[in-house]
Amino acid sequence: MAGLRLTKDNCEDIGFVKSCLFAGIVSFDEFKQWLFWAVENEEEVPNYFWDLIELKEKVDFKPLKIMGFTPYWLHSSDEGDALDGLGFKRNPDFTSDAISRTDALRKLAKNPHIEKRFRETFPFIEF
Repeated sequence: MAGLRLTKDNCEDIGFVKSCLFAGIVSFDEFKQWLFWAVENEEEVPNYFWDLIELKEKVDFKPLKIMGFTPYWLHSSDEGDALDGLGFKRNPDFTSDAISRTDALRKLAKNPHIEKRFRETFPFIEF
């Protein structure tokens, strides 16, 4: 397994996970499951992981305060919309302020790599 990108200078993977959490694509419990999965599957994780694991609620996740940086995921507008499409696909009650269900699912169909990345990032989630 190639190492996850979890540092300030290379944060694409933790940025994607943060985007999924903040958009509601994954629940806080699934986020915590990912933290434990990463600890089990990576040779080494940054020290901030232990602080994240101790969080009790989503509102307590303040990346800059806890991690010392704000992780980001580089993506296009269409890829962001496709991520919302994944939220609609996973959860019938999902809502987005940015795009309609129909349009988001259409963007997801045009950007299948977003679902592929999600499934690779969260291999323990089935839907």
